[in-house]
Formats: sequence, structure tokens, C-alpha cells
Amino acid sequence: MLQFRLAVATRCFRQPLMDSLLSATRLGVAGVQFDLRNEVIAAELTETGRRQFLHRISELNLTVAGASYPLSRPLTEEQEIDRRVNELRDAMTFAYSLKAKTLCCKVGRIPEDPASKSRLLLVEVLNDLAAHANRVGTVLCITPTNDSAENLLALVNDVKSGPIGIDFDPAHFALTGRSNAQALRVLHAVTMHVQLRDGFKGFDGGGQESTVGSGVVDWVELLAVLGETDYCGWLTAIRNQGDDRANDIAQAVKHVGRLLVGG
Repeated sequence: MLQFRLAVATRCFRQPLMDSLLSATRLGVAGVQFDLRNEVIAAELTETGRRQFLHRISELNLTVAGASYPLSRPLTEEQEIDRRVNELRDAMTFAYSLKAKTLCCKVGRIPEDPASKSRLLLVEVLNDLAAHANRVGTVLCITPTNDSAENLLALVNDVKSGPIGIDFDPAHFALTGRSNAQALRVLHAVTMHVQLRDGFKGFDGGGQESTVGSGVVDWVELLAVLGETDYCGWLTAIRNQGDDRANDIAQAVKHVGRLLVGG
């Protein structure tokens, strides 16, 4: 299990970026993930500034584990689709300049009908972005939005022009009442990034994110399946809800780190 590398999403610290980097080092993680829409913005970073930024990350013995880019609308909507695709192309190019190999993004819930107009549009757009990944070296990874593992895999298999990955989110499957181990066995071949997030499904059919270790995700089982399927990428602590997200991701790192060393 020591093949896995732990990272944190710096946006969760809710601090100035340089302070977030210091917070990451205090947690003892090896990597950091940046939000390229709201946190590290290409237009605000000159070439010299980018080199200095990467040098500072290296000085702190950190690695850029990846990047994320939240969209304002899903890729299944035609309205202003060209603008969103161009945003993602630019974000992938910028991510590569920061040495991030993955750009994680929610593209919207995947239509289940493969012949539907919205599904065909999504496949067309992803083929465009996959071809761009071939050129720039950073791969777009889809973060699930109430999707089944089978539908996610079918979508990725429909993209033929280049690589598309999955940003595996255990909390997503927990919140929707799906088995993480089963989902990972379906998606392991296309999983390129794994989130450290937890949660549980409520009795009313809703779901809620929770601190890692306090939800329904069986982390021992999940880490075992990751090991069995030869995953060797990043595990990134992320918290999207809660009043003390910095402490929550620290707890996630501590909990999973203890399991990785057999504690």
C-alpha cells in the first residue's frame, strides 16, 4: 500500500496560497492539487512568476499532484459550449505548465441514452479535449455527478481520439448508495486520480459529506482494491462542505496515512 502518494487540495485550507503550501507541508503530504479557476489563475501568473512558484513548491519538498477546474455549466448543455471547451483546453495547457498530469472536472451528469443529443454532444466535446490531451500532456479526468460506474466507463470507452480519465470520488458513490469497491473494480483501468472524501446516504434518499473515517466508505477495502488493481497515483484529501475544512482534510490524511502503514 505504500505505492500511494498523499496530497491535499489547497483550496480547502481557505488561506492565501503560499500559506496553504506551508499548511500542506505541516501535514506531511507529498503533493498539492490546485483549483485553476479560482486559486491559481493563468492570467495572473507571468512566465517568471510561474517558474518562481514552481521553485517555491520544490523548496517545500512538494509536488504538483494535479489540478481541478470547476465549470459554470455542464458540458451536456449547448449554450456557450464553445466557451467552456476553450476554457478547459486552456486549463489543460496551463496545468501542464505547472507539471500537473491530470485536470479534474465535473462535466455534468452523463445521459444514459447513448443516442441522446446531449450524450452525443458530450462525446464530441470529450473527443476534442482528449485530442488536446495528446498535444499538451495533461489528461482531463471526469469527476462523477450521480453517475453509475458502468455509465462512466461506457462514456470513456466512447472517446477514441485520446485519453480521458476518471477522478474516482468515494464520497460520490457513498452518497448515492453505491458500492465503492464494486465501482472501483469497474473503473480501475481508467481511474487516474482518487479523492479522499467520505460520506453517507440519508434515510430520506439524500446524502451528506463527512470527515474521512466517519462515513460509510470502507477505506481498508478500498485501499486493498486500489492495491490489487495496481493503482499508483495520487490520493488527494478534499472537503467540499463543512465549517472546518482544513482540519477535516488533516484528519483525512491522518486516517488514511495510518492505514497505509498498517495502523
